[in-house]
Amino acid sequence: MLTSLCLVVFRMYPIKEVPMEAGALTDWLYQRFVEKEELLAHFYDTGSFPPPEGQKEAPSRQMTLDPVWLCMVQSFAFASGYMWYNVLQYLYCCLF
Repeated sequence: MLTSLCLVVFRMYPIKEVPMEAGALTDWLYQRFVEKEELLAHFYDTGSFPPPEGQKEAPSRQMTLDPVWLCMVQSFAFASGYMWYNVLQYLYCCLF
């Protein structure tokens, strides 16, 4: 059985915190980059990410991918693409 580890860390910011002016937005994005680099440095040193402010331990949740679900989603995507190809081909033949 093939096992892989995927680690995703994200933060959501209220839109009111994101500046709209180009210079302020650039500074804000640079600050997010600095935060990311600090998180990575902590991860490389300790093997784990630091907990959020006010918490003693970083919450984690294992992510698993079900191969059957992936096959079903991909089958639906291919079937949908094939259907739209036929619909558009039919419309093209009718118009021209």
